[in-house]
Amino acid sequence: MSLPPTSTLPTAFKLVHTILSANPSTAFTTRELVREGIALYASSSSAEATSSTSSANASTSTNAESKKVKGKNVKERNSPGVNVVPEGHPFVSTSFLKHRVLPILQSQDLIRKSVHHTSPITSTSSSSTQSPPVKSKPSFRWTLVSSPTTPSNLTTPAWSLPEHWNRLLSGETPGRLHAELTANKSSRKSEEKERAFDSGKLRRNEREIWGWEGREEGLTTRLERLHLNKRRGGKRPEKERRRRDQFGLLAGFEEGVNDRATV
Repeated sequence: MSLPPTSTLPTAFKLVHTILSANPSTAFTTRELVREGIALYASSSSAEATSSTSSANASTSTNAESKKVKGKNVKERNSPGVNVVPEGHPFVSTSFLKHRVLPILQSQDLIRKSVHHTSPITSTSSSSTQSPPVKSKPSFRWTLVSSPTTPSNLTTPAWSLPEHWNRLLSGETPGRLHAELTANKSSRKSEEKERAFDSGKLRRNEREIWGWEGREEGLTTRLERLHLNKRRGGKRPEKERRRRDQFGLLAGFEEGVNDRATV
């Protein structure tokens, strides 16, 4: 299943991938991605887009002019914001990039968001009482997730990030890719856990023993013997093994009798 031809998401994904892959060691803020994306997408229609943007800026600045109300300067409420993204650009707007494009790529494990804190701002006033430092807002930055360099010996193949990018940029729906990615991660995690059980690094709990294919038949688990007192609970496994062996001998005897009867 593919995205509709009118969707700008594949082109927006490609711009983000181009920016981050060209600078793998640099973490970009959303504003920096917008600025780089506009520069990359510059084309013959950029002049027309720039003129429309400048007219929008002029109208916005006019609407944002302060007016006097009861002797105080109060800015007009609900004034429209300035869209710095040119018309026709795949990013559509800063909000679209922030709340639509980047979260999709993050959910696909293709990009990573990190939080950067700056040092608190200390007031430099000459007053005798020094004011406490003002905490600055944290900034969120984006980096490209690189393919793992450590080879894997699991039977389930590792997820290919380059192939994931190619399918996403070709217009395949992110939901389908996310489902396949989740299934691959779940399969690899289950295989790693089974290997840890086999090597003795992990021990199975009662619920896992119930669903374990290699569980010894005819024997109960500790959880099933909680209703017994300590003496009976300790002797129950031996009793179950003895009963199981007797049942096996009886089943073999009956099978032999039936074979002789048919002859």
